[in-house]
Amino acid sequence: MRVPRGHMVDWLSVAGSAVLLAGTSQLALAQAELGPTSSPFGSTSTTLGAQDAAPYLNLPIQRLKAAVPALNGIKYDNREEQLPVILNRVARHIADVLPRLPDLISREDVYHSQSTAGADASGGLAASQPWSRQFRYLLQCQRNPDGSTSIAESRIDHAGKPVQEDGGFTSVRGYGFSYQWLFFTAANQPEFHFRYLGQQEKDGRKAYVVAFAQEPKKVRAPAFFQVDTKRVPFYYQGILWVDQSSFDIIALRTDLLAPLPQVQLMQLTTELTFRSVSIRGFDAVFWLPSEVDISSDQGRGPSEESHRYSDYHLFHVQARIVANP
Repeated sequence: MRVPRGHMVDWLSVAGSAVLLAGTSQLALAQAELGPTSSPFGSTSTTLGAQDAAPYLNLPIQRLKAAVPALNGIKYDNREEQLPVILNRVARHIADVLPRLPDLISREDVYHSQSTAGADASGGLAASQPWSRQFRYLLQCQRNPDGSTSIAESRIDHAGKPVQEDGGFTSVRGYGFSYQWLFFTAANQPEFHFRYLGQQEKDGRKAYVVAFAQEPKKVRAPAFFQVDTKRVPFYYQGILWVDQSSFDIIALRTDLLAPLPQVQLMQLTTELTFRSVSIRGFDAVFWLPSEVDISSDQGRGPSEESHRYSDYHLFHVQARIVANP
């Protein structure tokens, strides 16, 4: 089963509108000119771009644990024969779950903080003030004629109206991160390089741990970061925690494969936690996003945004017939 790559991931920067487009078109890859860096999250060369970046999955395990502290406590295992079994089971599980996933609505609480902000940033110094907002969060599934499934997310306010962000400093800056698990469908896995790391207890469950990195030359539709008229492709690397018994994804972390100095994006990290949810009125249990933590740095100080999801239930579109006067 092929999952369409038309979902969108947005990021609105404090300094102005910036958009992340994940897999919306087959555009040519642009090679980024990177500045010097000693970060484990990208290339150390001054001229290498994403296609030549050294992903952290190639690091020795102790250095990888230092780069990703969430790996502390892992039982390292370098038996690569485990890897194809795990990836195959994950892909099969997604292929089984996705066609059965209903339209869902939940409560979403969003918390945002910016460490510092210059006076010339959008919203001025007020942009550095923490804020929180609450939404009703929709996940809607579209069954396509070719048998595939598309997932779209949206937000509505307490009056039931769609939320239209204006790019102000209290606009939600993270979109689409809650279904990054679609990276690991059978159709998408060939675009990644994987490394089996071992086993670890995660949120009270025994998990297999797999590191991954996109291979830019194989990515058919990369994500894009756009600021005003400047549009730059980027690629992911990260860590995947998979339940050993059910092969559900327990947690998922993503980082930039390489920084994007053209748009001053030096860091973008997402950390997703999933939990088992029983949907009332629907005879199925799904692993759904529970928490999404997004941190970024565009040179104005670290920005943190947290999303908390609760009270998942079926979403029904209500239509009302109004008689003509």
